[in-house]
Amino acid sequence: MVKSNILFVIIFIWACIIRLFMKPVAMRRIFVSALLFLILSSGAVVMVSGFSPFAWTTPLAVNWSWERGLAHIPGGRLYMGSREGGVYAQPGTVDITAFLMGRHPVTVSEFVDYLNAVQPVEGFQSPQIERRRNRYRAVHGTLRLPVTHVSRYDALGYCAWLSERRGMTVRLPSESEWEWAARGGIRRARYPWGWGKPEGRAVYNADGPVRVGSYTANAYGLFDMAGNVFEWCVTDHEPPREGSHPARGGSWAERDPGFLRVFHRTWFPAGYRDADVGFRIAVDLDNAG
Repeated sequence: MVKSNILFVIIFIWACIIRLFMKPVAMRRIFVSALLFLILSSGAVVMVSGFSPFAWTTPLAVNWSWERGLAHIPGGRLYMGSREGGVYAQPGTVDITAFLMGRHPVTVSEFVDYLNAVQPVEGFQSPQIERRRNRYRAVHGTLRLPVTHVSRYDALGYCAWLSERRGMTVRLPSESEWEWAARGGIRRARYPWGWGKPEGRAVYNADGPVRVGSYTANAYGLFDMAGNVFEWCVTDHEPPREGSHPARGGSWAERDPGFLRVFHRTWFPAGYRDADVGFRIAVDLDNAG
C-alpha cells in the first residue's frame, strides 16, 4: 500500500514538472503515458501482492463481485464474551476454524435476486421490496441498503439457494464465528475497531439503516459489524427461551451503544421480521473452490 501511494505521488509531481516546461501537444502525450503507466503499475501490484488501490478498509462505493464480496477469516482461539455482557455473555474460549464471511450484510439487491429465482409461493412483503408483473424489485433508493424484514427462515432460504447456485456450503455464521470475525484479530476488543465511542464509526440512534459499507471496515475487511442492522446467527449455546435465536451487532434503532459491543447477545423468535434485523453469510472453506 505504501509503494502504491509513493507511485501516485511520483507521477503527480512528474506531471506537474512536465506541465511547466513542455508544449501542449507533448504534454498531452506525457499525461497519457503517465496514466497508462499508473494503470499498468497498479495492476501489477494487485497481481503480485493482492493489494488493490481501492482498499477494503475504505467505505464501499460499488457492487463487488461474488469472490471479492467475501473476506477470509483466519482460524484461532477466541476469548468469547465479556464480564461486561451480563449472564448471557460470560467469557470462555472457543477454537475457530478458518472460513469465509460476507464483507457486508446481504443487500436488498442481492435478496431480490433470490426472490426472483425461487418465487416464494406465499410471496414476500417488505417496505424495501415491491412486486410488479410477477417480478420483485427494490424500492427506489434501497438497492444498497441491508435487507431487513427477513425472518431467520428467510435468511436460511437465501443461504440454501446460494449454496446450490455456487456449489458450496453457504450458511449463517455461528455466534462464535461472528464474534471472532467482528473483533478483527483484536483480542478482547469491545467493538470491531477496538475501543472508543461508536460515533462516526457505526450507525445507531438513527432514523433507519444506511448503505452497506458506509463506514470503515475492521481489520478483517468486514463492514457494518456494529450497528446498521442486527444479524441472524446460529447459537453455540442453549437459548434463554425455547424458540428464540441469536442476532448480533446492534442496529440503527438502538439508543444505547452497549448493544453494538461485539459480545452483546440479542434474541428474537425465528419468525421475527422488522426493520432492524438482517443477516450476512458465511462460507465453509473446505468446498469454497
